[in-house]
Amino acid sequence: MKLISNLFLLALIWLICGARSCNENDNLREQRERELLSASKDSIKDAFELSSPSDQQLKTFENTAIQKLTDFADYMKIASDSSVDGTFRKQAAEMAGKLFISGGVNTRIWSSMYYENDISTLDKLIGTSLEKGMPYYNEPIGITVNKSLTIKNDSTYAGKLTFYLQSAHFDGFKAPVSTPEKRKIDIYAIKKTKQFGKAQIKVWEVYLGNMD
Repeated sequence: MKLISNLFLLALIWLICGARSCNENDNLREQRERELLSASKDSIKDAFELSSPSDQQLKTFENTAIQKLTDFADYMKIASDSSVDGTFRKQAAEMAGKLFISGGVNTRIWSSMYYENDISTLDKLIGTSLEKGMPYYNEPIGITVNKSLTIKNDSTYAGKLTFYLQSAHFDGFKAPVSTPEKRKIDIYAIKKTKQFGKAQIKVWEVYLGNMD
């Protein structure tokens, strides 16, 4: 009987100690997971949050601006084509608008071949394109950096691109509507605050600006 009591006591001690060990292991594992998550967030923050971009990073921003100008032309081609489904046109117009620093920038040169002459801003250009369509679409060619991105303040860099703008019929078999003309467009790299889970990080984003 004494042997049975001892065995029962040993089993009870093992269960209690085992449960405590399990709880301690769980707590340690949870703490370690929290530490890893925090380290991951810090790593991502360090990767994106640059207080001052390097020369190489500024070059990358300039190349991004060149790509965004090309994207803008592609989006506006879709938004201006009345033969395309309205849903796709609206989506393209929305994406085109997000490429610019604001809807009030001067984009008059983009509408110089259109029927109306008072399409002076990006908002008007997009609105008219969706409402009435356009007879032509524009292509920027030979895009280069005219003025490198330079610091304006602690959260803004500004520069300028040069390109040749030509207009063409939606019917690709016809010759270009106009001879390519040399144009310029402002570009910006702006530091903005973004939400990452419960944390906020500052990232640099590239935008297009006024055309001339």
